[in-house]
Amino acid sequence: MFFAAMPPPAVRMAIEEAAREYGVLDALGRALFAPGNWHQSLSERIFDPGDAQIASLRAVGAALQAHACTVQYTRIDSTANPAGRIHVTLRAGSNTTFKPLLGALQQQLQLAGHGAIATGVTPHVTLSYDAPALLPTVRLPEPLRWTIDELLLVVGHGRPYRYDVLGRWPLLPERDPPPVQIGLF
Repeated sequence: MFFAAMPPPAVRMAIEEAAREYGVLDALGRALFAPGNWHQSLSERIFDPGDAQIASLRAVGAALQAHACTVQYTRIDSTANPAGRIHVTLRAGSNTTFKPLLGALQQQLQLAGHGAIATGVTPHVTLSYDAPALLPTVRLPEPLRWTIDELLLVVGHGRPYRYDVLGRWPLLPERDPPPVQIGLF
């Protein structure tokens, strides 16, 4: 169980299109993490949570007063973790807009006694947790923009693996929305 945001269908489709265009989908094959499970983590996990932990984290979600933020993902890269598993990840060029949301959630988690899961995550979406090989870094010519406007409390389980939403809270309106580029007619 952890706090996360999940991309809306249009953002998920844009991620898939970019991954397809640059050969990432073909390179991953069956190692692709199901697009319906793609998410932005906002806390560490609690494995096998009890009712009291679920209730406590629901209270954290309900108490959070944080603004939505637009994250601009600029590249897809891959790294091997200490266990040798290769993660392929969509990453943001900056975490400036993301930091206030993360900081507000970390503060609420610590106040509720959940400091162990209130760690610093970066703006990223993992496309594969067990890729067959390291891939060359793809620099996206245009950033993929995702306005994170909702906090979710999710639990992962099952075969096929999936996330069930245990709680959902809208975030406050974005403070400084990015400028919108109007197309030419």
